[in-house]
Amino acid sequence: MDALDFQLPDDAPPDMVALAQLADSLQRLTTAVDTLHQQHLDLQDALTGQQNSSPRKAPASVPWPLRWNELDRDAAALVWAWLIDWVDAAVERYQLAEELPACWYRHGPLIEELTALAAAWHLAYDDTAPADAPLLWHERFARARTRLRDWDDYTRCRNGNHIDRHLDLNWPSDWHNTAVEAANTDLAGRSIAADAPAGEPQRRQPS
Repeated sequence: MDALDFQLPDDAPPDMVALAQLADSLQRLTTAVDTLHQQHLDLQDALTGQQNSSPRKAPASVPWPLRWNELDRDAAALVWAWLIDWVDAAVERYQLAEELPACWYRHGPLIEELTALAAAWHLAYDDTAPADAPLLWHERFARARTRLRDWDDYTRCRNGNHIDRHLDLNWPSDWHNTAVEAANTDLAGRSIAADAPAGEPQRRQPS
């Protein structure tokens, strides 16, 4: 409603004055409602934007969740490129040359460890991360560096020469069947839950 664009005469009757005051109040109320509605729309857009931009643990080009054993060739190519670049930057930034063998990419445990570190780093430095997230990442990184040194003591690749190191000790080929038998023996000695609700799913037996 448009505001009144005329002046009341000095001798305006009371009913005209009351009508003018009512129109002015209605105009202010309309303006307040419009403002509140716009604020509601802005808040809704902000919340929607936050939901649609939840923090990722890797750049948008990297598939997520990141499980190496589930990646196809194209996805693995993206992850390799991302991880190699991140490790290259991390080795220089944190001076890891004496802790991480240059052939890390040929050791499965090191690939998994570095992938986890890279993913956590991206989450810690995400725009929506808490202010102390980078500090927490560095605390976990300090523990990870100990594990990296332990892995290097095992691989013996620190001098730049890759060694395919394998343990001579192997699990017996029938270990799985033996483990299942032991589990079934354990289950047989356990009591069955009394008064189990009807329709309750049975626990899966080892197989």
